Formats: sequence, C-alpha cells, structure tokens
Amino acid sequence: MENHNSLKRSSDQMSSSTPLDVGSDGLDHAVHDPSSSTSAKNFKPRKYQLKVFEVAKKRNTIAVLETGAGKTMIAVMLIKDIAQAIKSNGQKKLIIFLAPTVHLVHQQYDVIKINTDCKVEEYYGAKGVDEWTLDCWKKEINQNDVLVMTPQILLDVLRKAFLRLEMVCFIIIDECHHATKNHPYAKIMKEFYHKSNSKPKVFGMTASPVVRKGVSSVVDCEGQISELESILDSQVYTIGDRTEMEVYVPSAVGSCKFYDQSSFNSLNLKTKMEISWSKFDVSLSKLQGSVQNSYKDMDDKHKTLRKQLSNYHAKILYCLDELGLICAYEAVKVCLENVPNAQDECEIYRESSLQCKYFLEEILCIIGGSLPLGML
Repeated sequence: MENHNSLKRSSDQMSSSTPLDVGSDGLDHAVHDPSSSTSAKNFKPRKYQLKVFEVAKKRNTIAVLETGAGKTMIAVMLIKDIAQAIKSNGQKKLIIFLAPTVHLVHQQYDVIKINTDCKVEEYYGAKGVDEWTLDCWKKEINQNDVLVMTPQILLDVLRKAFLRLEMVCFIIIDECHHATKNHPYAKIMKEFYHKSNSKPKVFGMTASPVVRKGVSSVVDCEGQISELESILDSQVYTIGDRTEMEVYVPSAVGSCKFYDQSSFNSLNLKTKMEISWSKFDVSLSKLQGSVQNSYKDMDDKHKTLRKQLSNYHAKILYCLDELGLICAYEAVKVCLENVPNAQDECEIYRESSLQCKYFLEEILCIIGGSLPLGML
C-alpha cells in the first residue's frame, strides 16, 4: 500500500467523474428511521456523498465523515453499484455488511432492505447461528445477496470454513475504527483477508479513525491512522471542502443537561431487563452444573463468569437509574467489549461466554429500542 500522509487525504486528491447535478437530501435520516425513507429509492445524494462514492469505487476506502453525514447511504450506493455488476457478470458473489452491535445490525439491515432491490438477511448470536451447520449456511448464501452481521459471526463462519472469503466481493465495515488489537474486525482481516488470493473490496465507515487512548500528539494520530489503513488495506478519505457538509451536519455546540429521574419511567424497561437477566442466569446455572465436581478449575471459571455478568447487570441498572438511557446504552457497549474471549476454552465454557454476550446484546436492543429516533 502506498505511503501517504493520512491526515491530509481529502477530496482534493481525487476528482469525481460523476456529474454533480444533485439535490440536497442525502437521506442520512434513513439510517436512524427506516420508516421515514419511503422515497429513499429516489434519494438525491449530496455532492460530498458522490465524491466519496466515486473514490470508493476506485479503491479500498475508509470514509471519515461525521455522524449524520450519510455514510450508510454512500454504502447503499456502493452496494447497488456492485450488485448490478454481479448481476451482469452472472457469477454468484456475496456482499457482507459488518456492524459491531446487534442494534446496528438491525438498523443497517432495515436501511439496505428499504433502499435496494437486493435479497438481504441479518445474522447475530441470539438468532442461534452458532449452532447452524454447513447446509444451513449454504442455504443462506444461495438465497441472499447481502448478509448483514456482527463481525464475530463472520469470523466464526470463516474459521469453520462454512464460508470462504473468495465467495465475497465486497465488505462494508461500520464503525471500522474498532479494527485494532483483538477485535473481531482485526482478526477477520489478519486471519483471512490478508492471506486471501482473491480479496474483496473494502469500504470502512467511521466518524473518527483515531481512538482516544494512547493519543497525545499528531504523530500518535498519524500512527493510529496508518495502522488502521494497514489492517483494513484501505486509505482514509475525508472531505476537503466542508461548506456543503456543514449545512447538513452543523458543528456540535457543547451544552450541559442534567438528567431528571422523574422525567423517565424506567419501570417497564427494568422489568424487561430483569426477565432477560433471569433467563440467561438460569442458562448459565445449568451450564455450570454440568461441569461441577468434574473440573474444579472450570467450575471456578463459571462462578467468576456468573459474578462478572451479575456485576454488569448491576452497573447497567445503576446507569439507568442515575445517568439515564444514553449512558446505560453506552455502559452495555463497554460491557460487551469486555466479555472474555473463550475461543480456546472448552466447549461448555465457550457456550457460557456466548450466553453472556447474548444477554448483553439483548439488553442493548431493549435499551436501544427505548431511545428516541435519531439518538444513536
């Protein structure tokens, strides 16, 4: 990959060959509210969306645009373009859309389904896909054009050889700044993409390619961006002329708001969470019982795992009571990132770890479903 100064890459470095006679509605609202995009198939991309689209057609790209700028609609434009090429070619190839949380999988699945004519399906742990056989996945692959899933699902399927990367022509990676260290995004790229002789195109999306931890200078920023580009085999691209974007995505203005507990009745939400907690705690208890008196070290691990999940549950409830919905939602995401990786453990412990993950994903959906549209 060429050695560029990542921080200076912008629309000035590549010219668009597409006429820029476009309207003003880039339909970024469709990302948050699929029901509002009834005319989405007739949407008119903004000029900056077309610029990113043209660049992404030519090379692997990490699109760095603010939240609300319509990154998902650019991905939709690329999906439609590539799907048409696949159809003309007559060869079966898949498009895979990866999102880091189940809530985002639901959200992006709805957007793609509404805005394209492709056959689309969504996949996540609670759907039971971990138990699917090769025949199950063959059926899904044959019946669909676009598979929307969490990265762990794709990683597991690739490791089991139920899906080969050579069958994929395009991968979209939402919130791609997570592709570091041991995140499933990074593992997919390192274990499979970089070793493949027939690599799919890559389109990453993020509002910020740099994570705050460990950043103290411009050199640190450049280093993190270069590392992300290397892992994703892509180049960062952002818009140089921000005039149009600022009309639709105004700069944030800081303000302080105090959470008023009396303004939100969380009783119904907490009831749903308690039901979910009870269900998964019973599952963990049964799994723990199956190894008791056989392997003491494994029994101890199960006890630690149950205690950890109980602590997560308590912390989320605390955030809900004291800090409100948004903070509780963010707390669940932090908990999800800290679920232990049990890939190399015994089957029963792996199942227990998956149950913890499924519980947190379910809680994320429960809380996310209570947030006002457009809050995420």
